[in-house]
Amino acid sequence: MNEQKKSSFGKWLNWVVTAMVLVALYAWMTRGNASPFMGEPAPPLSLSVAAGREAGGPARVNLSELDEVVVLEFWASWCGACKRTTPILNDLHARFADAGVSFYAVNVEPIDRQRLQAAHASFGTAFPSLHDPAGEVQRRYAIRSLPTVIVVGKDGVVRWASTGIPSKMRLRGAIEEALE
Repeated sequence: MNEQKKSSFGKWLNWVVTAMVLVALYAWMTRGNASPFMGEPAPPLSLSVAAGREAGGPARVNLSELDEVVVLEFWASWCGACKRTTPILNDLHARFADAGVSFYAVNVEPIDRQRLQAAHASFGTAFPSLHDPAGEVQRRYAIRSLPTVIVVGKDGVVRWASTGIPSKMRLRGAIEEALE
């Protein structure tokens, strides 16, 4: 091979390897396996609604009493990725409003109720926020990164979980599968 062909082959090979690495990185970042509880019963969750209580909605949410698919988003007021996740969740909340799916944001900060309500409003969250100020539920769910989104089936089993900003398409698919 002459030098020019070697050079263009090397550039082509470098581009292919870079593309493969980026695809693998994207697949790893958007995987739906961010919970050690995948396929297992969801840990107990019983928290007060701290912001965004819907008319006629409960003042306290107990996961074991809900007979529907539940989407939980663990978040904090300082978390920029959490704020960018809100429009995705709001869209899916609207889409599945009449399908037996409940959405709850779970704030994991030791902040007062007024600050939580202000953050909830500034994020534009269209569904209730629960408050876990001592981090008990966060520890039960082994949440190590924010945001973390978890889909719990009607049977109380964790069906899907993701850390970081979730893929709207994958989350929608996970909710649809949990509804089946």
